Amino acid sequence: MKKKSLTLVIGVTALAVVGLSGWVPAAMADEDKTMPAGDIRQVLADMGAKAEEKKDEEGKTFFMVKSKDGNGFLVFQYGGKGDLSTSISVSAPFEMKPELEKLNDWNKDTRYTKVYSAGEDTVVLEADLDLSVAPSKAVLQKFLVTFDKAITKFKAL
Repeated sequence: MKKKSLTLVIGVTALAVVGLSGWVPAAMADEDKTMPAGDIRQVLADMGAKAEEKKDEEGKTFFMVKSKDGNGFLVFQYGGKGDLSTSISVSAPFEMKPELEKLNDWNKDTRYTKVYSAGEDTVVLEADLDLSVAPSKAVLQKFLVTFDKAITKFKAL
């Protein structure tokens, strides 16, 4: 009797450990996860940013943001259905003549962002975040704060 009870306790404990570990069947792991626009809105508010919302041609919300440090940037949603996204793109355009060496140095020396020429008088700083595996407001906030700091660093060049 004690052996059956012990086996039952071990079995239940093992199931609980697997359940709490975040284990997901392989079939479910292949499904893209999404983040709603409301979570993005909340993260921007938590950061103290001012954000104006608009809709793109697909009906997805995008945000024109002014950070508490005064940096302006855009947040776009991609993938997912409706106002859900599987990835986020942020970009900050700058009116300036593109200097190839300066842009190449930024891309070579700076992680997580890229900068490119978008015309003879425009340069764009950009970054992307894949949300399709484990969307998280904490990860999104870290991503946006890192991008905001990159804008400040880029302006100082």
